[in-house]
Amino acid sequence: MVSASWLMWVVVALYALATIVFVLGAVFGKQKILLAGCAVAGVGLVVQTVAIAMRWIAEGHGPYLGFYESVSSFVWLSVVALLCVVLYRRSLSIVGAIVLPLALLLLGAAMFAPKSPTEITPTLASIWLIIHVIFAQFSYTALFVSFVIGVLYLIRERRSRPGSDGEATERKSGLLDKLPKQAVLDNLIFKLVAVGFILWTIMIVTGAIWANQAWGRYWGWDAIETWSLITWLVYAVVLHLRLTMGFRGRKFAWCAVIAMPIMLFSLIGVPILYNSIHSAYLNFGK
Repeated sequence: MVSASWLMWVVVALYALATIVFVLGAVFGKQKILLAGCAVAGVGLVVQTVAIAMRWIAEGHGPYLGFYESVSSFVWLSVVALLCVVLYRRSLSIVGAIVLPLALLLLGAAMFAPKSPTEITPTLASIWLIIHVIFAQFSYTALFVSFVIGVLYLIRERRSRPGSDGEATERKSGLLDKLPKQAVLDNLIFKLVAVGFILWTIMIVTGAIWANQAWGRYWGWDAIETWSLITWLVYAVVLHLRLTMGFRGRKFAWCAVIAMPIMLFSLIGVPILYNSIHSAYLNFGK
């Protein structure tokens, strides 16, 4: 495990370098610098994949047991999503200027969490736990990307807002001008929130099935269960505002941005602040 941990510190360094490159690209408005940041992030992703595989082989299970594994695998998926978005449309490479700093912070926090192996009990070996975590990770990623796109939407919308004299302000937004039209971004945010919400719903259902198998009850109002439900309700309200109240554009982007801290709190804050029955697999603070 020493070599895998060492590799993860290399990943932290590479993601830190990628963050610097992305920030420079965003500040100076250079697409080539942003693409260089993607290349550095790609190298970091390869090294992280090797580190995850090494731990997987050593521990005998995938990266889903323990706070460290859960957060690092979420970071891995986030960087994968970033690179897929950039491959789809290079003009979206500025997304990395938001994704990488946040991914770096999350991974840095995970590196200081306990990394001791979690014993594979019959409860933890359940296929339902694996399914539950897979849907959780993909849901986190979809909602995280919706937040990032929402931030970009709001930044560009603010730049093009009319001035005090009623005339549109002449502000060259550089890289932001190369992004898809606001209507396209708005639709993308909606689709990501919808996908994330559906995956979150499946996560809760599969988690309830696993809870019944593990603890003999489907729902127990455990701290993590409660905050998962709160997050689900928040995004249900966000979609309700979109589909029935007609929230679009700036209003909906703000909804996607404001909802994100609640999701992150359920992922990171709850395991830190609450002594949960889920500690058996989160392994935080031990």
